[in-house]
Amino acid sequence: MADTGSDSSGRAESRKPARSTVKWYWKLAGLLFFGYTILYMSMPVLDSFGIESIRCEVGAARADTSSGGTRGSASTAGVLVETTDCGKIHVAEGVNFDNQAEVAGSFRTGSHYEFDLGWFSRVVTKDIRHGIPSVRDYRLVG
Repeated sequence: MADTGSDSSGRAESRKPARSTVKWYWKLAGLLFFGYTILYMSMPVLDSFGIESIRCEVGAARADTSSGGTRGSASTAGVLVETTDCGKIHVAEGVNFDNQAEVAGSFRTGSHYEFDLGWFSRVVTKDIRHGIPSVRDYRLVG
C-alpha cells in the first residue's frame, strides 16, 4: 500500500513547519548594523546637498590629522577651527599635508567667517557626541 501521508485512523499527520532558530535580538542587531553601515557609507552624499552658510567668530585654528581605517592606517589632513559661537569645525576641502599649516595660519583670530555646511554636518553631526561638522567651503566676512 502506498503511503498517503495519513495514519491508520485516516487523519492527516500534522507537521509544523521548521522554525527559525535565530532569536529576535540577533535579527535586530543585524538590522541595526546594516542600517549603520548604509548611513556611514552615504555620509558624503548626505553632506553634499542642503548646503547652508553659518557665520562664526574664529577663536583658534590648528593643523589636524584625522585617522581612520584599521589601526589608523588612513590619515587625512585638515584644519580644526575652534570658534567662540559655533564650536569646533573641521576644514578638509583643499587641505593636504603640504599646506595644512599654511591654511591653519590663514585664519585670523577674532574675525568672522562664513562656513558652508552640508545637511549631514548641520543636522546629524551636531547631535553626535563629540561630533565635529565638516566644512564644504569658507570665506572671511569681517
